[in-house]
Amino acid sequence: MKHHMIRYGMVILLAGLAASQANAGQSSREQHIELISYSFGCSQGQTGRISITLARSGKLRLSDDSVSARIQLLDTEGEVIAESDKIKVAPGQTRYWDVARDLLPASGEPGGRLQLRARILVTTLSADLDPQTLMPTIEVIDTITGSTIYQAGKRFLIFVQGPQ
Repeated sequence: MKHHMIRYGMVILLAGLAASQANAGQSSREQHIELISYSFGCSQGQTGRISITLARSGKLRLSDDSVSARIQLLDTEGEVIAESDKIKVAPGQTRYWDVARDLLPASGEPGGRLQLRARILVTTLSADLDPQTLMPTIEVIDTITGSTIYQAGKRFLIFVQGPQ
């Protein structure tokens, strides 16, 4: 009986070690990509829409080829003034986050205009994801009419932090 308890204890211990090594190996493959936009303005009665598309690529090899993204709006000092929840983007999909100017801090230029930058923090388990497959865009939309006032596509700086 004592033999069996020791044997089962070793099996559980070894299974735990294997699982922790698998998790460590998985997190070491994570790639972090930071996309930072050029500056844009947003006034009262307008909504900023930041979107990200993940183009299909033959390089992705994982069963789940999606990426996770978190979108932040930065003020002129580089401080985060608004942040989205985590967004999952699969190849071929576009996901976006809208934030009305009226919901952002009141400080800014006269008339309530804020100068902003968008930062998109992307995490993927694919160590060989080509950052060029990430296609971010910015739109400023008239909140009442829904018309696009300003649009900027792919005007982002890309910073890549490889696997840990």
